[in-house]
Amino acid sequence: MEDKRFSLASRLIHWAMAFTFLYLMLTVFLRIGFMNSHAMSDTISHGLTEKGITADKDVTREIAHHILHPMWETHELAGYIMLGLYIIRMIITFKQGAAFPSPFKAGMSGKDRFKSWVYVIFYVLLAVSLVSALLMEFGPQSIGHEMEELHEKGTAYMIAFILLHTAGVLGAELGGERGIVSKMISGNKPQ
Repeated sequence: MEDKRFSLASRLIHWAMAFTFLYLMLTVFLRIGFMNSHAMSDTISHGLTEKGITADKDVTREIAHHILHPMWETHELAGYIMLGLYIIRMIITFKQGAAFPSPFKAGMSGKDRFKSWVYVIFYVLLAVSLVSALLMEFGPQSIGHEMEELHEKGTAYMIAFILLHTAGVLGAELGGERGIVSKMISGNKPQ
C-alpha cells in the first residue's frame, strides 16, 4: 500500500504550501523588522536631512508606506495562493484520506499521537489565519482590528510549526524513517 504522504498530489501540494508559507513569513519578518514603516520613515527622514531637506514625519511615513505597499501586495497575493492550496489540500485529504492517523486512534504511541495533534492544530490554525485575513479584507469594518490582531498572532504558531516539523523530519531521517526526505521529494526511498 502506498503511503499517502508520498503520493504525487500530496508531495506537490506539500512543497507548494511550504514555499508559499516561507514567502509569507519572509514578508512578515521584513515588515516587522528593518522594513517596518517607522524604521523606513526614519531612514527617509535621515536621508533627506543629509541633503538639507526637511520633511514632516507624516510625509516620510507616507513615503515609507508607498515603498512598502508593493511588497505587502505580494504578501496578500501569496495569502490567496495559500488559501487555494489549503482548499486543494483539504480536497486531497477528503479523497485520499489523511496523511497522518487520527490523534484519537486507539493504541497509538505517544509520539505518533503528538505528531498527529501537531498536524491537526496546524491545519486548524492555518484555517483561522486564512479566514481572519479574508475577514480583514472583506468583512465588516467593526471586526477589522480584532481580525488583524488574530491574524498577526498566527506568526507564533507558524514559527512553532516550522521548528517542530523540521525537528520531526530530521529526527525521522536520522532515526527510524531513513529516506523520508528523499521520499518527500521523489516519492521513492533512496536505493
